Amino acid sequence: MSATPPHKDANAALPALDVVLVAFDGVEPIDLAGPASVFSKAEALRPGRYRLHLASPDGGPVRSNAGLYLAVDGALSHAPTPPDTVIVAGGDAAGVRAAIHARLAPDWLAGVAPRTRRVASVCTGAFVLAAAGLLDGREATTHWAACEQLQVLYPRVQVRRECIYVRDGPVWTSAGVTTGIELALALVEDDLGREVSMDIARALALPLLRDGGQAQLSPMLQAQAAASRRLRDLPAWIATHLQDDLSVAALAQRVSMSPRHFARSFAAEIGCTPARYVAQQRLQAAEQLLRRTQWPQERIAGHCGYGSVDALQRAFVRRHGVPPQAWRRRSGP
Repeated sequence: MSATPPHKDANAALPALDVVLVAFDGVEPIDLAGPASVFSKAEALRPGRYRLHLASPDGGPVRSNAGLYLAVDGALSHAPTPPDTVIVAGGDAAGVRAAIHARLAPDWLAGVAPRTRRVASVCTGAFVLAAAGLLDGREATTHWAACEQLQVLYPRVQVRRECIYVRDGPVWTSAGVTTGIELALALVEDDLGREVSMDIARALALPLLRDGGQAQLSPMLQAQAAASRRLRDLPAWIATHLQDDLSVAALAQRVSMSPRHFARSFAAEIGCTPARYVAQQRLQAAEQLLRRTQWPQERIAGHCGYGSVDALQRAFVRRHGVPPQAWRRRSGP
């Protein structure tokens, strides 16, 4: 699905921003395709705003870790200088090591970064940024399975293991694979505003737009992994039906179990009671809306299935020790 350009483009007079995606043999194709799709849809919504370039260290095509061959626009040395934004993709361990040892990518990054508005990485692309010295003294993240290695190899990096993306000044890093989409949406939001990023998220059919502080390992995915075939779809259904009746009786009826048997099975497989899981999902949804919107508390309470604003406030005080508005000021939009 393609994004639909607006009738009136308020940003038409702004200069185009060059976005360079850095690829290498062994690259993860989603690390390139995700951000490329986001920026192409942003360009559709704001024509003339972005120019996208795919570059490899030597200008040759690259073979991804999925076996796909990808043509590029040219070598890093021929990329627009200075670019506005550089995004280094991740890939398999052998490919990342080869890209670092060849020095073409790290040296190019080290030379261009001081003149570039922002530099970013997806997944293990963070190792290339670190090899270029761009993460020294900065907070950064990478794929959860590689965080420890990043910290060991580059001890001057302050590795944030629990975040899906981290912004430290002009340097942005993201966690594994699909989080590159959320990173790119955050970059676009930084340029063009939240409305544009939300339009793109809808065009990409994302289930939700997470902020950078969310956990890399989705609690919902972990719950589904532990559940039997009978219950594995229920966590996702709950998260998208927070306004419904989510009592034990209603949930048990949905999976054709007796309430007593359902409550025991859910606790054994998911790791907590149904009531606690529902409360956690409602609170997480409310936190997302408080961070990313300016909705009033009444609208948030209704959207997340709280019976009243008082119920929403009590949930925040129990979890965070402060009411929603104070939490919102502390956490930022």
